[in-house]
Amino acid sequence: MAELAGHVAIVTGAGRGLGRAVAERLAAMGAAVVLASRNAPELDEVAKVIKRAGGKALAQTADIADERQVQELVLATERWVGPATVLVNNAGMVDPIVPLARSNAALWLRSVAINVGGTYLATRAVLPGMLDRGYGRIITISSGAASRPSAGWTAYAAGKAAIVMMTRSLALELEGTGVTANAFNPGYMDTDMQERIRRTSTADFPRSDEYRAAQREGKLKHPREPARAVAYLALPSTERNGEALEWSDDAFRKEAEGKVPG
Repeated sequence: MAELAGHVAIVTGAGRGLGRAVAERLAAMGAAVVLASRNAPELDEVAKVIKRAGGKALAQTADIADERQVQELVLATERWVGPATVLVNNAGMVDPIVPLARSNAALWLRSVAINVGGTYLATRAVLPGMLDRGYGRIITISSGAASRPSAGWTAYAAGKAAIVMMTRSLALELEGTGVTANAFNPGYMDTDMQERIRRTSTADFPRSDEYRAAQREGKLKHPREPARAVAYLALPSTERNGEALEWSDDAFRKEAEGKVPG
């Protein structure tokens, strides 16, 4: 599989979970992958794994809520191998998980700065170049929280709803340019974020029992599975634009699996 040979992908939140799985998948498909997060040791480990498998990877520490660091991320990408043709907005923050009346204002606003502001900053940084070149794929990771209200999750739900509408609105601006933007909800996965949710008390987050039950019942997917859908959306041949897609959608999942075999 070399469908992405010659392409350059930036993956935020690439040190673990879905971000890592996406980075490894894109690299296996031939893309040169730039790994971004605030955790340098995690990024270095992922880069080593990709390189051992014969792929190309660059670890770049960056806080995506910081405009200067995001600009440095994009410049480092261009200096290393060339401008990004794919951006995967995966970095996110699940906290605070607590009723709004008891929330910490700085943490609440930090969540929005990462989940919404970081998605904006990374997209804004790569978009002019993509438009100039007439090609690009922007995939933003969403969540069921974007459309399902949950007590105790005001910051996260607001952030995920915002980036879905940001994506859909951006897509209207991109019609006919060769650049596409889509949102993707991977559903339940076996990740550190899920573990953090399961540790939350029902007093703070009434749905925590639901997440603990999902683990007991074996409903948590390995991130490698939904990573295939992200890779599908990154393909030059995939011309979907402005969609909010879900791994739980059987038709979409089969389409993605047909293009990106396991």
